[in-house]
Amino acid sequence: EIVAQKQCGDDILRAIARREFFPYYQPQFCANSLDIVGVEALARWRHPERGILTPDKFLKVAEEINSIPDIDHAILQSVLVDLAEWDRSGIDIPKVSVNVSAKRLADKKLIENIESAQWARGRIGIELLESIFLDDNDVDYAKNIEALRALGADIEIDDFGTGHASIVSLLRLNPCRLKIDRQLIAPIVNSEQQRRLIKSIIEIGKSQNIEVCAEGVETAQHVEILREMGCDCLQGYFFGKPMPADELARVVRSEKWRSF
Repeated sequence: EIVAQKQCGDDILRAIARREFFPYYQPQFCANSLDIVGVEALARWRHPERGILTPDKFLKVAEEINSIPDIDHAILQSVLVDLAEWDRSGIDIPKVSVNVSAKRLADKKLIENIESAQWARGRIGIELLESIFLDDNDVDYAKNIEALRALGADIEIDDFGTGHASIVSLLRLNPCRLKIDRQLIAPIVNSEQQRRLIKSIIEIGKSQNIEVCAEGVETAQHVEILREMGCDCLQGYFFGKPMPADELARVVRSEKWRSF
């Protein structure tokens, strides 16, 4: 196992140099109109021997060798290229949300990357894991978040409900969007108690003018229940799995999800 992890670490470093990390995209929809309101960029590794790898195959090792910020950087660079290409092709993608690690958030290069893409102002969302730092008082985090906001980037909280953040911390950060983790969404079809919990989270969001997005929407029942609860945004396999940029363009043109 140690030898395998060492090999994986070496492969990750080479992959960063060779630009083998790139994004897949999963669309996000307005719960009421089913218009696309954005996409989430998810890291993938185009491994020369093992094919396309998902984060569960490399994320742990990448964290151990402190390569997550480099992977975040590679994904953001690819996102900006893809967004420009969609614009040229007439594909309307209002916003792309990218996951940002704690170390990347404290990196000045993140600010420089966003600043260099002023043409994409207002169309990049920065997704922060709820468990990263919401209860910390780190000055660098706060400073960079305000700098990102000043550049038009939206601040979003990912996997809400699985971390340890307090309501006070949430109010202090004041994100534009909360994404409810799929583990909380999955049981709502069969559990009244779980539906009450999700309804409470949605009401917290609405009370603070925070958009609420549900991840893990896998059935028509999920869609119906979340609509009735007043959820703003839906994302999940019911509408489509994460896909490469060119496939997303075809899906957007076809609008096949409207038949659901």
